[in-house]
Amino acid sequence: MPTDQANPTPTRKHPLTLIWLRRGAWALVGLLLLWLLSWLSLPPLLKSQAQIRLTELLGRQVTVGQVDFRPWSLELSVSDLAVAGVDAASGPQLTVARLSIDMELQSLLRLAPVVDALVLDSPRLNLTHTGEGRYDVDDVLARLAGPEDAPAPTPAEPLRFALYNLVLSDGVVRFTDGPRNQVHQLSRLQLSVPFLSNLDSKREVLVSPRLAFELNGSQFDSSALATPFAQTRKTDAHLVVKDLDLAPYLVYWPASLPVRLRSAVLDADLQLAFEQTDQTAVKLSGQLSARQLQLNSARSGAELLAFERLGIQLKDVRPLARQVQLGRIELTQPHLTLRRNHAGVLELMTLVAEKSLGKVSKSEAASPSSIGAAGQKDIKAAAAAPATPWQLKVDELLLQDGELTWLDAALPKPAQLSVKSLQLQARALAWPFSQALPFEGSAKLASASLQFKGSATDQVAEVAVQLSELPLALAAPYVGVYLQPKLDGRLSTDLTLNWRAARATQATSTRVQLAQLSLDKLALTGDQKAALASIQQLQLADVLMDTQARSVHFGSVKLSQPSTRLVRDVAGRWMYEDWFKVQPSAPQPVTAAASTKTAKTSKPPSADKPWLLSVDRLQLEQGKLSLLDRAPAQPVRLELSDLSLQLKKLSTASRAPFDINLSTRLRHRHTEPGKLTWRGSGAVSPLALKGELVAERLPLHAVAPYFLDSLNVALLRADAGFKGRLNLAQQPSGLSLRVTGDARLDDLQARSLAQTEPFVAAEELLRWKSLSLSGVDLALAPGVATQVKVAGTVLSDFYARLILNKEGRLNLQDVMKKTDQAPVNTGQGASKNVALASAPAVSAATSSPASVSQALAPVIQFGPISLLQGRINFTDHFIQPNYTADLSELVGKLSAFSSQTAAGEPQLADLELRGRAEGSATLEVLGKINPLVQPMVLDIQGKVRDLELAPLSTYSARYAGYGIERGKLSVDVAYKVQPDGQLTASNQLVLNQLRFGDAVPGATRSLPVKLAVALLADRNGVIDLNVPISGSLNDPQFRLMPIVFKVIGNLILRAVTAPFSLIANLFGGSGGEELSTVSFDAGSALLNEAAKTSLDKVAKVLQERPALKMTVVGTASLEAEREAYKRQQLQALVLGEKRRALPATQVQATATPITVSVEEYPQLLKRVYRRGDFPKPRNLIGLTKDIPVEEMEALLLTHLDASESAMQALALKRGVVVRDYLASQKLPPERLFLGAAKAVSPEAKWQPRAELNLATD
Repeated sequence: MPTDQANPTPTRKHPLTLIWLRRGAWALVGLLLLWLLSWLSLPPLLKSQAQIRLTELLGRQVTVGQVDFRPWSLELSVSDLAVAGVDAASGPQLTVARLSIDMELQSLLRLAPVVDALVLDSPRLNLTHTGEGRYDVDDVLARLAGPEDAPAPTPAEPLRFALYNLVLSDGVVRFTDGPRNQVHQLSRLQLSVPFLSNLDSKREVLVSPRLAFELNGSQFDSSALATPFAQTRKTDAHLVVKDLDLAPYLVYWPASLPVRLRSAVLDADLQLAFEQTDQTAVKLSGQLSARQLQLNSARSGAELLAFERLGIQLKDVRPLARQVQLGRIELTQPHLTLRRNHAGVLELMTLVAEKSLGKVSKSEAASPSSIGAAGQKDIKAAAAAPATPWQLKVDELLLQDGELTWLDAALPKPAQLSVKSLQLQARALAWPFSQALPFEGSAKLASASLQFKGSATDQVAEVAVQLSELPLALAAPYVGVYLQPKLDGRLSTDLTLNWRAARATQATSTRVQLAQLSLDKLALTGDQKAALASIQQLQLADVLMDTQARSVHFGSVKLSQPSTRLVRDVAGRWMYEDWFKVQPSAPQPVTAAASTKTAKTSKPPSADKPWLLSVDRLQLEQGKLSLLDRAPAQPVRLELSDLSLQLKKLSTASRAPFDINLSTRLRHRHTEPGKLTWRGSGAVSPLALKGELVAERLPLHAVAPYFLDSLNVALLRADAGFKGRLNLAQQPSGLSLRVTGDARLDDLQARSLAQTEPFVAAEELLRWKSLSLSGVDLALAPGVATQVKVAGTVLSDFYARLILNKEGRLNLQDVMKKTDQAPVNTGQGASKNVALASAPAVSAATSSPASVSQALAPVIQFGPISLLQGRINFTDHFIQPNYTADLSELVGKLSAFSSQTAAGEPQLADLELRGRAEGSATLEVLGKINPLVQPMVLDIQGKVRDLELAPLSTYSARYAGYGIERGKLSVDVAYKVQPDGQLTASNQLVLNQLRFGDAVPGATRSLPVKLAVALLADRNGVIDLNVPISGSLNDPQFRLMPIVFKVIGNLILRAVTAPFSLIANLFGGSGGEELSTVSFDAGSALLNEAAKTSLDKVAKVLQERPALKMTVVGTASLEAEREAYKRQQLQALVLGEKRRALPATQVQATATPITVSVEEYPQLLKRVYRRGDFPKPRNLIGLTKDIPVEEMEALLLTHLDASESAMQALALKRGVVVRDYLASQKLPPERLFLGAAKAVSPEAKWQPRAELNLATD
């Protein structure tokens, strides 16, 4: 073979390949140069910048010894790092021998730090406690936190990182407690963490988890279990802490925190697992517990939270993946105290606000312009890769025997409430919610028990609550802010609450369903502990309230035994107006932020929708209402009992009528109660009422002050009754009313209030047993004249008091008050009257007043009227002499009449009336009259014949105690009233002698009428009261004289009460009271000159009235006359000594009384003194010693006797003296008597006297 075939020519490289080789070579050279440049320049640059930046950041001098950087492996090593202390003398705060970081190129690709290894050798930290929770690093911490007015950074995506093979070796923490002069040292600290990562990155794990240290000489080392050959390369660490009491370390609690930890004991049994799979994971599981923990307020020192034990079971906690799964959380005996201060702010909120106030201001002040470039990058990174939200799952949450205390100082009277025995159990708690959270629990509030059960999410919630026997008195401090009375009662309920969060088109919805609610013994009590209002029981059933639909539906409402007392004072103020306290109105400041939020807040669509109320059944039973109204001229008192009310199918949204049944009893004072019943229907819009009304014995007199203001009549008794139908309807033009049926007015008693002379105010005016109105038809409608029709009227057992005054005017014409007598209304009542008065004035301007009043004048039509068993007491003062006639057994009738006139002439009805006068004479009244015509027109004649006074003996016997033996009276009257008001009357009254018989035994009243007759009659026993009759309306000639029986009654009354006064007046004098007694000097029975003058007048009266007899009764008083009587006795003894010294012939011959002169008195007194048998002062030889007059008188008065028997004798002697003096005035002894003497107890202004009594037998 040829040679060229054995050695072929080599192939030449392509030019493009050579280019890439050259470029690669240059790139390699450039990379080597970059590494070389970085290795030479970065260490000094990093060292200088690190010292500058860290010094500026921490506010302390930071020094770095040496920096080594290897760009080919991205390893950075820093040696001799030191942070200066607070001062030069204290030494460095922190030193690190070496810090080594092994970065990976993945950091450039992931835009996040990926660290293959982080080694920290020999870190040394010196920490000093300066006292009161302050430390020597507070300035560094404050500097790291930044200034308070600095804008807060905008929340961004958390930093993404991957950290592997974290090793801390030979660490030392030296803690110096300056105030306590103690040093705590944590040394030989070893910490190894395989990885911490929230990135999906796989790096080789070279270390096992470990924690070891030596604390104050005590060593600790954790255990670890590794599986290096498994695919997951799982490593587990086990950490156990038991009975770690934090009490020795509480002094180091930071003072800046708003709370203070007072005690706590910690336990931990944790397993930490590191797994390196496709997604690296750090898992934490085990048990955590805290016991006997107590947190107090840093400001007040009061307890905020305490519990016996909190146990947390960690099932699977992955902090890097933001996943927390807990097994069971058990809280035992927690006690939470909530306080509200005087400003109304919760103490917890205050503490939190003080801590976070700076942060809140920062977040509100932040703006897009304040976000730096780094922040913008974080936002972009977050947008590119959104953060995984935290996920929380709890298998079971258990709270046992909890207690919640509420202390409220914002009220005038501080409140304190305690919820005890609180139990709560919840299962399958997950956040975010994937399903509803079921829970249940119970609690005790005072004597009440609470149970609840339900489920909830962040969007919907449903809870069933059972509450029993809750004392409403617990709310007294809050109710007391608004109400003066105290609220009491007990609340029990069974309800279900449904809540749904707001949506895009719907507002927040709340539905409350009440299966039942019961308020027992509900009461409002005043200061006197008397119930102002009470309800025995209020029951609600099947209640549904829907805030979205704005409706409240009541299935059943039942009130049992409600009771209250309504009182209105004279000023027109109701008592419940004083129940409510006046609330201070202070304007609330509106901030700019609040204004902005208000402006941005949109109203829910249903905000303007009115609330709808509906009730299927409302029942009120056994109600009681007491009314006392002092606003009218006369107080109104009324009691409603057995009040029953039933409403069915009531709704504010429906125009359909609803059923109304009402019944009650009405009582006034102690009268028999009346009854009111209503059965019908009603409507809300438009207003309507229709049904059957039955009223029996309603006490109309109780409410008379409301409608009798314009009358001079006081209604003492009137029982009203009605049976018929009522129809009330609201029309566009106003209210219309139609009433048909039968009416009654029974047992009426009315008295007059008129003050017109001679009519006596408060005198009985009207009385009847029964007034029956059949066929009543009343029609009221706007713009239409009122129609009143009565088919028939029957008045039975009636009494009327008729008086014709001296001007010829009947008292019935004064029943209506005059304009100046009308009550003056003030306040609201006056404004209403002005408004009502102004309305007709406007219409009067457009039409004729006469035509308007004529067109709208009421039309009244009465059928026949019958009168049965009537009685009229008639008095005529128009003629002289005046007289009174008592008309009885009246029977009559009045034909039909009407308020309408025919051809301008009033239609007069025929009147027939017959009866008896004073029970003996016949009476007849005939004529014509129309009570509805104004002015009154009548033509009446009346006759009374042969009226004997003897038949009135029964009345005289009843009221005076004596029968009338004889007397006669005759009366003729005639009255005619013309349309022009002219009155023509003729009257005649004749009264003859009057004689009373013997006293009637067993009479209800016994008056000394015979004494009165004896006082009034002359020597012949004649009383003449006859007076000529004269007078007319045009030319009246009147001489006023008392009515016969009234005069007799007045005279008898005066004879009973003051006979001597009557005698004195008969003789044209006065001083009758002085004639009835004879006065004596105290202790004496001698008549003085004044007594003799008085007895002379009495003797003259007895001589002019021979039928009168006199009884004298002497009186004396030991208590009032003791000393005066002794003095008189002493004077008598002295006078006896003088009489004993005179010759017997001289004593008999002396006509004038014997007296003792001043000069004689000492010697005579000395004789009396020596004769006295009582111990006396003696001299040295035993003889009676001479003493002054005053001492002798004192000793004698002391030993003189003054007893009751002596006073009895003195009283008898006084009576004898008076009787003997009257006998000396030529009065027959048979007309003078001596009564039993009396020793009396003195009264006020009592004087020694003898009493004079007059009698006829």
